[in-house]
Amino acid sequence: MAQQSGANAVIIYDTETTYKTTPSSPDAMVLPFKSESLRLNRNLISSDTIRSNRNPQAPVRGNVDVSGDITFELSPQYGRLFKHIFGTYSKSGSSAPYTHTYKIGALPVGMCLEKQFTDLGTAKYFLYNGCKVNSFRLSAKPEGMIECTVSLLGAKETINSSSFDSTATDLGHTPFDGFEGSVKQGGSTVGTVTEVDFTLENNLDGNTYVLDGTGQRYSLPEGRAKVTGTVKILFDSDTLYALAVAHTETTLEIHFTKGAGTGASAGNEKMSFYFDEVIFKPQSPVISGPTGLLVELPFEAYYNDDTDASAVRMELLSPTSTF
Repeated sequence: MAQQSGANAVIIYDTETTYKTTPSSPDAMVLPFKSESLRLNRNLISSDTIRSNRNPQAPVRGNVDVSGDITFELSPQYGRLFKHIFGTYSKSGSSAPYTHTYKIGALPVGMCLEKQFTDLGTAKYFLYNGCKVNSFRLSAKPEGMIECTVSLLGAKETINSSSFDSTATDLGHTPFDGFEGSVKQGGSTVGTVTEVDFTLENNLDGNTYVLDGTGQRYSLPEGRAKVTGTVKILFDSDTLYALAVAHTETTLEIHFTKGAGTGASAGNEKMSFYFDEVIFKPQSPVISGPTGLLVELPFEAYYNDDTDASAVRMELLSPTSTF
């Protein structure tokens, strides 16, 4: 019997119109990934009943917990996934380039994801319904790919002998790297950033189990969003540190640009993350050795009165019209 190879595994995903229900007319897309841990867990609960001997009684079933992470390398092809990360989405342009804009808002009803194990003697398709993004994290460095992770919560797992969509669309995968990244603060480029990361938390309520005989989550309502991150820079001035000490509001931008960055054709896409209201946390530099020093400044983004009304928003310039 053949053992499944991770290199041959495939993940596809689609947007649900009814929570926990696979679309009747699916339009799935392939989700390129680096690693994943999405799976079903269900506890066995032991009985505390005292009987006439010391032998344990058979355990009963606990609630179904579908959860896990998917780690991927940031590329212009993840437009659909970002709808589930942010919630609010709009598109402008009648032809390429298209501008896809994502803001914090009500999340879509849910997502269904399918892991395909086709190396097995009889192919198996693990389908997860009712999934939502609990958090998203991005980490960028000067060298290498831009690593991202989505943490998911879901409702149920079904193991099938065929895919829910045998004609899933594959948009390809052309990841950004550190050479294509840049950072702005207060509208000006900061050329001394060594690392930047941020996390968007949707704070899903995963404790929505009811007495319906399924043990599954009934829903996954989102809570208040939280956006935090860290910027590491070479210690060549105290400009950003002074902003942090003064508790001064500023702006932060992270851009990833391929080619001309116009979005008019493949290889010229641009993805930008805007934090229009940011406060840096003061964290003074320390001398950890004889080499060059760094300043590490955590930050928190928020919405107070900015016109875009989103603690973080993303803009993707792309020739792809529909995600």
